[in-house]
Amino acid sequence: MMKQNKSRKPKQIPNFEYARRFVGKNVRIYLRNGEVLDAKVTGVSNYEIMATVMKDNEIKNMLIFKHAIDYIEFEK
Repeated sequence: MMKQNKSRKPKQIPNFEYARRFVGKNVRIYLRNGEVLDAKVTGVSNYEIMATVMKDNEIKNMLIFKHAIDYIEFEK
């Protein structure tokens, strides 16, 4: 009996796993409604990102749903 030669695909990191690399980092989050948030990411789940944001001269903790985000700018 011959073994089938399975082609191995490169291991992909699911999007939420990649986003977990942002925890503890300062980022700029661009929302779909045009708003821009300068934030520090405090947590990431499959559907949300927790962040601390300075807004209206006040520090606020926010739960941001990923579908509301256009893109995230970050520094390496």
